[in-house]
Amino acid sequence: MTSIWEGIHPRLTGCDSLARAVPHLPPRTLLHAGPPYAAPDAVPVPVRNAACAALLSEGWADTIDEAAEMLRSGAVHLAPAQDFDVVTPLACVVPPSMPVLRVEACGLTRLTPVNDGPADGALRFGDSQTQAQIARIKALRGWLPHIADLVGDGVDLLPLMNTAIHAGDDLHGSVAQLTDALADALTVPAAAPADLLAYIRTPLFGLNPVMAAASILSAALATRQGAPVVVAAGGNGVDFGWKSSATPDIWETRPAHAPVGPMMKPDAPVLPAIGDSAVIDALGLGAAILRHAPALRDALAPFHPPQAFTPQASACFLAPHPALPGDIRLGLPMTALSDHPGIMLAMLGAGGEGLIGRGIAPWPAP
Repeated sequence: MTSIWEGIHPRLTGCDSLARAVPHLPPRTLLHAGPPYAAPDAVPVPVRNAACAALLSEGWADTIDEAAEMLRSGAVHLAPAQDFDVVTPLACVVPPSMPVLRVEACGLTRLTPVNDGPADGALRFGDSQTQAQIARIKALRGWLPHIADLVGDGVDLLPLMNTAIHAGDDLHGSVAQLTDALADALTVPAAAPADLLAYIRTPLFGLNPVMAAASILSAALATRQGAPVVVAAGGNGVDFGWKSSATPDIWETRPAHAPVGPMMKPDAPVLPAIGDSAVIDALGLGAAILRHAPALRDALAPFHPPQAFTPQASACFLAPHPALPGDIRLGLPMTALSDHPGIMLAMLGAGGEGLIGRGIAPWPAP
């Protein structure tokens, strides 16, 4: 019997700036995770912090106060990344000059920013380390041609994902094994900077290509699956949204739930679910396969029912991909949203405290 996934094999194929990769990006636009915000004043603190750093890195403002006023007034537009076939993690805001990786399959393309690295200077955690964040963006911008050289002729992602799952990754909360496999698969030219070669082995570097691969797998499935399936999913820190293959231009939204799990800063308020990395869990990886990730399973077990860590968590998805373990089912029918096992997410502090924990956020009731 032919698999519904036959021939769908995401491949990392390149790196370019967002502006060049998305030439129809409107002027003065920054891309954010999840569905659109109702108004500029609805943007939560972590996203505002990241947006101010991104805006300053583009030279659109000279001070944080000026950047914040541009966001408040609408002089700079915040738009959902997935509306432009881009997926971005947590509170990471993507400016035009940001390097993005390109993943392709079946004539489709998805883009994702190069992972912004360790917490000190990362946009995705939404804290107020503005100068460190600007420096990180500038470093990534300077590395862009070298990253393109590393990608070389391209990298098939599913074999790396399969290896990583067998080694204990869920491909969302844990991607350390995937990152090592990806770094080993890249082409390393003699001129590659040593600091970049160290950077591509930072533990979460592989997350972003997995996000793009998950997004493209769902989109490709929609071209051959008669019944509607989820083709986009993400939180913006206020609302959680998804798109159906039947109405791919329309976000369906509900108030986002906060992740539930162990916290590093138990007194900090938890931001509701944020990030386009929810596409991983919408596909059927992440929270649905925590039984393959013993370290994460053990950390989360006190907070969630036992069935969350069994094959039952994969029951709502359609079918296995022949390139991945056979007990993992992928593809989320619109009729199965109520049975979804949840989204594996980092917890961000709602007031800009940065990373404060990790957990599983429930998929809101449809």
